[in-house]
Amino acid sequence: MHAPSNGLDHNGIGRARALPRSSQDPLLPVGGSRTAGLARALQACALLVGCCIVPHAWAQAQPADPSVSRSAAAAAPAETSLAEWDKALARAKESGDAAGQARALLGAADAYLALGRPGPALERLRQAEPIAEASGDAGLLARVTAASGNAQVLAGQGAEGRATLERALQLAERAGQPDQVARVSNDLGNLLASRGEREQAQRLYRRGLEQARRVGDTELTALLAANLARALHEGGRDREAAPMLTLAEQSATRLPSSPAKTSVLISVARLQAASKTKAGREHAIANLDAAADSARATGDQRLLSYALGYRAELDASAGRPADALAHSRAASHEAQLASAPESLYRWQWQTAGQLRSQGDTDGAVNAYRLAVASMESVRRDLTAGGRGGTFRDQAGPLYLEFVDVLLSRAGRATDRAAAQADLGEARATLEQLKGAELEDYFRDDCVAALKSKTRGIDSLAPQTAAIYPIVLPDRLAILVSLPDGLRLYTAPVKAGTLTNEVQALRRALEKRTTREYLRPARRVYDWLVRPLEGDLARAGVRTLVFVPDGVLRTIPLAALHDGQDFLVARYAIATSPGLTLTDPRPLGKAEPRVLVGALTESVQGFPPLPAVADEVAALDAIYDGTVLIDTQFDAAGFRREIERRPYSIVHMASHGEFGRTAGDTFILTHDSRITLDQLESQLGGTAYRKQPVELLALSACQTASGDDRAALGLAGVAVKAGARSALATLWSVSDRASTLLVGDFYRSLRDPNVNKAQALQAAQRRLLNDARYRHPAYWSPFLLIGNWL
Repeated sequence: MHAPSNGLDHNGIGRARALPRSSQDPLLPVGGSRTAGLARALQACALLVGCCIVPHAWAQAQPADPSVSRSAAAAAPAETSLAEWDKALARAKESGDAAGQARALLGAADAYLALGRPGPALERLRQAEPIAEASGDAGLLARVTAASGNAQVLAGQGAEGRATLERALQLAERAGQPDQVARVSNDLGNLLASRGEREQAQRLYRRGLEQARRVGDTELTALLAANLARALHEGGRDREAAPMLTLAEQSATRLPSSPAKTSVLISVARLQAASKTKAGREHAIANLDAAADSARATGDQRLLSYALGYRAELDASAGRPADALAHSRAASHEAQLASAPESLYRWQWQTAGQLRSQGDTDGAVNAYRLAVASMESVRRDLTAGGRGGTFRDQAGPLYLEFVDVLLSRAGRATDRAAAQADLGEARATLEQLKGAELEDYFRDDCVAALKSKTRGIDSLAPQTAAIYPIVLPDRLAILVSLPDGLRLYTAPVKAGTLTNEVQALRRALEKRTTREYLRPARRVYDWLVRPLEGDLARAGVRTLVFVPDGVLRTIPLAALHDGQDFLVARYAIATSPGLTLTDPRPLGKAEPRVLVGALTESVQGFPPLPAVADEVAALDAIYDGTVLIDTQFDAAGFRREIERRPYSIVHMASHGEFGRTAGDTFILTHDSRITLDQLESQLGGTAYRKQPVELLALSACQTASGDDRAALGLAGVAVKAGARSALATLWSVSDRASTLLVGDFYRSLRDPNVNKAQALQAAQRRLLNDARYRHPAYWSPFLLIGNWL
């Protein structure tokens, strides 16, 4: 587990770093509901008649902490309430009661959100808004508008939701409803706080708090005071936060048992624990125990799981491991009873770490296995990036901790079959993580579509080894699939040291006039390849398929150096985003159909690529294909040509960039940019095309230097585009060397006895043996991604 020290996170009231990194404390909403399924994971709101109950404004990007509701504990199940609201709507229509119709639609929207369906909820709210406006009930219109804003946020429409909430605040003010002003101020404050607009959020919380105290609403006062205390703390204004924290605690204590009381007490406790003082910890324990009592009184098992789970953290930090384990297990039990996987995985993860720290490896393995399974059930709800971070940031440590404990157990095993089982499970867990990372990057199901068509990890060609480098905090583990099974190797290098050396190598490789690359290239070779080179030689391995992790995605592994020569001198090298994402079938023997799109001219502010003309000419001499160059290579022309006939090789010699998100990634045409989504659609994609493109070549693209998130997009381009392989560059090589390499690659590929990895190796070695281009800046950035046969 992570080191048990307390701290605060910008997305919540406070968070002990001992928790999984994905855990976030909430911005407390006004109300909320004990929802089911996705709605609970997204902190969906309950929109009850007469009371706008609002979600976390940032929840679509976060695993949820408890929500708050004044009325949800007595609410009927969503399916039942839907039917009741439909009846109420029919009655209101019969009687011509416009306000009643709007209230019924508002209630139906709540039920849909409780079922995790913000789309139908928004439909009901769109119907309700003109009806509420026509009714003349300004307060009702303000509530419907506020509900619409929060539903938009939950549906991922953040900008629209903000504008709608701002309009709702104006309506509430004009209607003279201080309680509604307080509620919307809280919701809008939450949204702005989640976006880093801290000062504006604080102003809104203060405004809402003033109105809540004006009308004597103790619950609203507690919620707003807690959120303001959190916002002030995040701004480093703890002296101002202290009285707000006291006000939140005193107000919550006066409330009867309710989800609102429970959530505020939990949030107050999280801030108190963050003080790292004995008094703060004691106050936090008392408030968590009171929150647990409140949750039990209302039968709220989900909130009870949070109170118990956070109590376990405090037990662990106080050196009470038995109590910590008991509370973590109890939290898991309550989350399971509540059917709340978005919190269940957190407590299972916490339990696993505690078991591991107590020496119970088998128990830890089982707990990690359960946590990963629970995470898999909700991970698509957590992959929203943004301020909440990437999926790798939030949940990657869970998968890597599980892999770590499996590798450690395998290393101690005396039974080969047991060791192989653990290594196999470790590899499968890595594949899960890599698939999840790509889904997070691309924001779609292209990964699942490809997995359904591949034959699996163990279908490697002869003389081929698959290498999984696993960057762990204290070491580099290297899991290798060889013909006789899986083997594990270890290099004693810390993650920080490895990262620094890899980044130094990336910078040095692009400097064509120096040999600065040699030192880091040798060091990384010693860590990553030297431990296994003897076994590779004994197994007769000639092709290495790397499934790189993290920062290792940012460098061309062909450029690693053993002190005598580069790695590519001995091995054909391919890169895979994951072997379950690679279809290991050989290239078809039929004469390929080739489409070339190329730019030589300066367009859209990008410099010209004069050497591309020679590259296109060389390719055209090898294959009788279709060439679109300069003005012919526009977005519409490329799309028409793709639709006209199926191509097996698509070569794009143009500027392109892979950014931190798929939205920042593009390939330049003469008149526009082709996004990855457009490329997927145009090439057909794995979901639509029976014979996908064999090879997609991008000869002048580049990734952000040292940015492993951008390199992740490059690693997954073949998956996204629906191509079996991609040939792409980590940095742009727009000169004679690129033309020579591309030409040699395609000439070698015409030999039926040469596969794609071998063709690239041959082309790189030819440049390597040319005194003009021996520097790896010229040949190493070319990567073969995906299928290497």
